[in-house]
Amino acid sequence: GDDAGAKRCYRIEVGREHGVEPKNIVGAIANEAGVESRYIGPIRIHDEYSTVELPDGMPKEVFSHLQKVWVCGRQLRISAFGSDGGAAPPARVRPKGTLRKPSKPAGKKPVRATTGKPKSAAGKRKPKP
Repeated sequence: GDDAGAKRCYRIEVGREHGVEPKNIVGAIANEAGVESRYIGPIRIHDEYSTVELPDGMPKEVFSHLQKVWVCGRQLRISAFGSDGGAAPPARVRPKGTLRKPSKPAGKKPVRATTGKPKSAAGKRKPKP
């Protein structure tokens, strides 16, 4: 038989925090890319992205079309997941506002309270018996 079972895991840039459900992804891939839903493998929804298993060797034009498909207000921007020698870890790209950096620089004044007080050093010698 021909090897219809070969699937590849792909990452798409829409996830739980965008309100997506597996059926949205199946619908988008089936309608937009013409991949029948029975060829669409398990979909795992994560917070900021999802993974979906699709037939290996999809035509390039199908793949590039899928990158531009919108689901829940996000472009799928599909990419092969974890198969290219472990490229950049997925957490590199952070949406704005997730990094909690203090907006104003922390004041450096209160730190130097304990450094070198000359008056306490002088009177600390024990008197000789």
